[in-house]
Amino acid sequence: MSWKIARIEVSSFKAFKHIDLNLGTSSLLTLDGPNGYGKTSIFDAVELLLTGQIKRIFNLFTTLMTRNKSNYDDNLFWNTRSGKKDLSIKIEFIDGDRRLVLARHAPVKSFETKANNRADKFKHFALYELPAFDSTDYTPANLRKDEYLDQVFGKNFRENFAFLNYLEQGQNKLLHTRVDERKDALGNLFDINDVAAEIENCRSITGKLTKYLSDENRRAEEQRLNSECIALREMVQADLGSVEYKKLSTVKPEPGWDKEELFLTYAQDVHAQFLESIRKLNDLLPLKAAIRIRAENEAIEADIKLHAQSLNSLAQLGTDLNKLDELDATKKEIDQLTRATTIIKKGASVITAEQARTLPGWTTGRLGWFEEQITTRNDLQRKNTANESSAAELVRLKQQLLDEHAKLYPNDSLCPLCGNDWKAHASMLKAVEERAQKIADVLGKDGKALVALITSMTTELATIEAYIQAREAILKPGYNDALHKALTGAKNRLPAIEQMAERLRAEGIRITFPFNEDEMVVATRLEELRNLMRAKKTDETVIPPEDWRQIIDAVFKDLQDFYILDPQDLKNKELYIKIKANEAQSSRLQKCIKELEKIQRDNDAANKAKEKVNKLRLTLEKAEQKYADQTISEIELIFHIYSGRLIQNYQRGLGLFIESRDGKQLRFLTAEKSDHDAVMSMSTGQVSALSLAFFLSLNKVYADVPLILIDDPSQSLDEVNVASLTDLLRCELKHCQLIVSSHEEDISTYMRYRFNRAGLTTSSLNMQRLAKEAA
Repeated sequence: MSWKIARIEVSSFKAFKHIDLNLGTSSLLTLDGPNGYGKTSIFDAVELLLTGQIKRIFNLFTTLMTRNKSNYDDNLFWNTRSGKKDLSIKIEFIDGDRRLVLARHAPVKSFETKANNRADKFKHFALYELPAFDSTDYTPANLRKDEYLDQVFGKNFRENFAFLNYLEQGQNKLLHTRVDERKDALGNLFDINDVAAEIENCRSITGKLTKYLSDENRRAEEQRLNSECIALREMVQADLGSVEYKKLSTVKPEPGWDKEELFLTYAQDVHAQFLESIRKLNDLLPLKAAIRIRAENEAIEADIKLHAQSLNSLAQLGTDLNKLDELDATKKEIDQLTRATTIIKKGASVITAEQARTLPGWTTGRLGWFEEQITTRNDLQRKNTANESSAAELVRLKQQLLDEHAKLYPNDSLCPLCGNDWKAHASMLKAVEERAQKIADVLGKDGKALVALITSMTTELATIEAYIQAREAILKPGYNDALHKALTGAKNRLPAIEQMAERLRAEGIRITFPFNEDEMVVATRLEELRNLMRAKKTDETVIPPEDWRQIIDAVFKDLQDFYILDPQDLKNKELYIKIKANEAQSSRLQKCIKELEKIQRDNDAANKAKEKVNKLRLTLEKAEQKYADQTISEIELIFHIYSGRLIQNYQRGLGLFIESRDGKQLRFLTAEKSDHDAVMSMSTGQVSALSLAFFLSLNKVYADVPLILIDDPSQSLDEVNVASLTDLLRCELKHCQLIVSSHEEDISTYMRYRFNRAGLTTSSLNMQRLAKEAA
């Protein structure tokens, strides 16, 4: 949305009896005039209309005035010098073809209530949406709630107005807030207030649960029931003896027979099932050695299956597993040599200096010489006529054709140009040479020079070509394309394959075969590796029952837990089950146990709920800190740039940084390392510049409405800061409507001059003159 202020009308408000300001469509509007003529009052009027309060006066009242007094005889905002008239503030907004007229209105009778005269009370300034700017229809139909402003201008617009759209006279109060409280002050901007409320709810619930668990009456009742249960158990256990509860299982949840409380109500089938589980486990104890062997053999098979892909790759690559980097380098050089050969084949008449520089094998000084020849060649080619250039090219191509022909047919008597049979190879060469001489004779001085030059360049290129061929003769025999492709395809898995090879070496299984792409050979090698791994198995002389693993897994998380199981513990567990069954048969004991269990369940439920609430609170706090840290980081770069432009002569470096401490703080830092906030080492003017930089950064990133109000920014700034601020506003924020006040006319004039030079429209309102006209 692009709402901008077109017109402001203020009646009976603060310094004004009545004033009507037409802002037009200027990018920059300056409010000029000495102090005391209503510049700040205009800003107060805009803030009151758009937010429903004047935050500066609200904070001052809270700081300066007593809390007990609620009735005041006079009102700070109501101007009664022209008679007791209604207070009203009207602003017309425009957005393209759309127009919106909003107003705050307080009738005379509202000031008759002395409680409304408190400077921190603003509810009697009702909000209206009027059909036209000249309208005075302050009727219930046009009445709007303050939330309507957020609907029109964006979520949390009112709360964020002081951070995003309006910078009060002097410094941003946020800079003088503690570094660990600045983030909370920007809660609505960061959109973390709802999360903070939930965190507080979690703390409240935790406190209530703690109070419930520590209740003295509940504790006394629990202790009484526990003592009674102990006495009853002694009675029913007289015949069986006693044994302490000991947990044997390590799985979660534990099996029913291993719980401390086995029977809520006695059931014979459940009792028998518990004893059967103990018997099966007891039968496996003598078979620990056989079970260990079986488990190790199964682990070997599982290992082979798990690493099937790595084993297959190892069977193919063998000892060439680590050659990828070497082959990459060789392939890269071969490709470079191939490209160089292609360039040489184009010939000395067309090769460029850039192409020549890519050729390998230049001896000292020859590349520079060759580049000079290319420059000379280009000059000669421009001087020659088209026919001479063609003739020169024919001479070059003739020589190239003869050279290639001689390589293929060293004793051929047939002319490669016309096919005539000259009977002897020498005669053929002589005839070609004579014909070439006739062509060369038609050339002028520059043409002959061009032929000679190209010939010498061709000779030089032949040396490079010989170097390339020699280098290729060295590289290509040692390059295995199939191995390279196989290693490249398995590049991401090479660390796992190498780890597998190292494991096999540690186990005495050595890889001695090289790379092979034959599938039959690879399959044979793979089977050999598997057989070598299976050779580590141990022969089984005693076979455990088929369900041995199911029995153990139902009780123990790991086989090692089963290996250390003591047979005496199983006997004690069987006795414990019998004792608990005996206890369950006692109705009197059962009643006591139920009451005790209810208290314990309530305690467990409360503890679990407390634990979950605490966990939720920690999660919310981390989420809040992470989101705040992320949000702060979004303005970090812009703030660094803006602060650098505004605070150009700061002795600790150019530009400031923001530190969030994982979303817990908001601290301003210089380039130097310091634990102190940058504000502490700044002058008043520098703090003002910092305040402007932070305010403009927030507006640039988060503001939905392109409106910026700055009350007297030059108050503590020097000429350099003012110039920097002006350039920043006209370059970075030229899309916004800027309303700036100043008591210094030369600064106001300078700012408008700079905006006009940038092609932006400006206007000025002299508040002293307007105040006199209104009077």
